[in-house]
Amino acid sequence: MDVRDLQVFLSVAKHLNFTRAGEEVHLSQPSVSVRMRQLERDLGSKLFEQLGKKVALTEAGQLLVPYATRVIAAMSDARHAIDELQGLERGLLRIGASTTPGMYLIPRTLANFKRHYPKIEVHLAVKDTRQIEDGVIRNEFDFGFVGGHLAGDEVDVLPWMTDHLVLVVPSNHHLARKKSVKIADLRKEMFILREAGSATRAAVAHHLKKADLEVETVMEMDNPESVKKAVQSGLGIAFISKFAVETELKAKSLVALGVKGLDINRELKIVYRKDKHLGRAAQAFVNMARKSGKANRAHFEDDSQ
Repeated sequence: MDVRDLQVFLSVAKHLNFTRAGEEVHLSQPSVSVRMRQLERDLGSKLFEQLGKKVALTEAGQLLVPYATRVIAAMSDARHAIDELQGLERGLLRIGASTTPGMYLIPRTLANFKRHYPKIEVHLAVKDTRQIEDGVIRNEFDFGFVGGHLAGDEVDVLPWMTDHLVLVVPSNHHLARKKSVKIADLRKEMFILREAGSATRAAVAHHLKKADLEVETVMEMDNPESVKKAVQSGLGIAFISKFAVETELKAKSLVALGVKGLDINRELKIVYRKDKHLGRAAQAFVNMARKSGKANRAHFEDDSQ
């Protein structure tokens, strides 16, 4: 049995589509099919079945998923352990980050890390929180930075830093002249929200429900940059991470408003599999990120006083 075949199998099991799996593992669709047929011959059992136009896992395929995941995780840990014989002179880090950390926070830590350890190769994937936690569980990432914790007890969680979500409006908006608004002022406004699966969306929804505020949604968008552009264009207003709008607030292309009785803060976190061995490179990166997080937390607390 080839370990590479197990990697391909897990990708097909995730997508239930041979073409998309091939794109993920950089193989053609026919090559994926050949590998899956060989794996089925090696195991003496069908792993996939065709249900109409859809591909589904057989009972044997479902049974194989957790075992294949553990095998791939063990191989990854073995590579890390061998790399550690070289100290921090070589190695690979696979980092996942949800959109706010991945776009506005991790690049600074990554630049600092590469200055100290230029020979460590780093792959960074930016997706929503649910996708990052799923990737950590499937061992696609060594660890992840997320805006909320959605997964179960398969991952360990480390506190990282506090993120403050602010209400932003365009500079020519009728509310822009005010420093703060009441919850009642927002009932007739059109809102732009992040997509389902976003930790920002979950945090906003939780606090709006607590405030008994139902908002009218004009559109949903899957990243903060699109949200900012939509607000600047006058399509609506939005709650967004303060980290994401630092440039726009300084340029005064967006205005941040306080909302009386509505203070939306969330804890950004670092997640990794409970059975995952974090090598020296991973530990070094996490320590750098947490040191940066402590500095940001202190700055946030000073601003709040």
